[in-house]
Amino acid sequence: MKRRTFLRRSSLGLAGAGLAAAFGGRASGEAEAPATRLVKVDHAGATDETGAGHAAVVKRMVDRAVKELSGKDSLAAAWAEYVKPDDVVGLKLNVRGGKYISVQPCVVDAIVAGLTAAGVAENNIIVWDMWMRELPIAGYTLNSSDQGVRCYATERGSYEPGKGRSHSQRREALKPFYESDPVTVADKQVWFSKILTREVTALINVPMIKDHTITGVTCAMKNHYGAILNPSDLHGNRCDPYIAALNLTPQIKDKARLVLVDGLRALYHGGPHDNPKCRWRQNSIVAGTDPVAVDALALKILDAKREAEGMDPIRHKAQCVATAAKMGLGTNDPDRIDLREIDLAAEA
Repeated sequence: MKRRTFLRRSSLGLAGAGLAAAFGGRASGEAEAPATRLVKVDHAGATDETGAGHAAVVKRMVDRAVKELSGKDSLAAAWAEYVKPDDVVGLKLNVRGGKYISVQPCVVDAIVAGLTAAGVAENNIIVWDMWMRELPIAGYTLNSSDQGVRCYATERGSYEPGKGRSHSQRREALKPFYESDPVTVADKQVWFSKILTREVTALINVPMIKDHTITGVTCAMKNHYGAILNPSDLHGNRCDPYIAALNLTPQIKDKARLVLVDGLRALYHGGPHDNPKCRWRQNSIVAGTDPVAVDALALKILDAKREAEGMDPIRHKAQCVATAAKMGLGTNDPDRIDLREIDLAAEA
């Protein structure tokens, strides 16, 4: 097998502060194996000078990440670890950042290729997010037909917010696209998208790595705020414990199969919306099944970049990550995370 699988010490601009070192990784022969595996595939040539992904390179990165995570050598076998041929697979994107800080179509194309290799029909793949108007801006072609990969948002494009409407009026107009019965999340009630509850049977979480003015980090766990009618209601106390509680609902947890992070571009300050001065070419793809571990890694990446830029860390804001671990959603314990960093360019 011509793989070079290793834990690479990567400074990310900080002498002696590698991500692999920060997360640990037990030596072979130790009694207890790490509880969760993360894979981070890097390639310096993954993007052009604007951060737009090169499709062929990105596909290699996504394929390698899923193979390494699953432990399977073939693409079909790797994806078969997470989906079945009769699944309707929802790819929950994050396209709130417009053209330059949204999940890129080349990443989605690579995921679709993997899903179809595992026997999922194209029309049983739904690429979705909250707002219809944001998908084309991010480069997606809308499709609600019975041919090809479907792509649409919860509100199906039948509603535009418009000026002069109150928050309550907008919410009332959108309610038909969400379940009528609310679900209690901590001390709040939320309404789930019917795409999540009625259409998909398997959920692939496809977020980005961004800082967030409230929560410090937004990546895997907070991406599901785009699956509910009223995300603004869950922003109190830095979204804690709301992020964890939302991810623990059966509507999300029972369908969640995989997190695949588009780390081609990332944002280290001013998020979650685009801040052109603070986005950078991170040139990575991250794969995992533990959203807490994924967010812990995203937070380390952001703080390393911020320190390199002479900025204060944001880890103190991200109490939601520790809370999610305490509530049993996953782990943020470095001794329980096996981070595998792969430099794909070095293998060429």
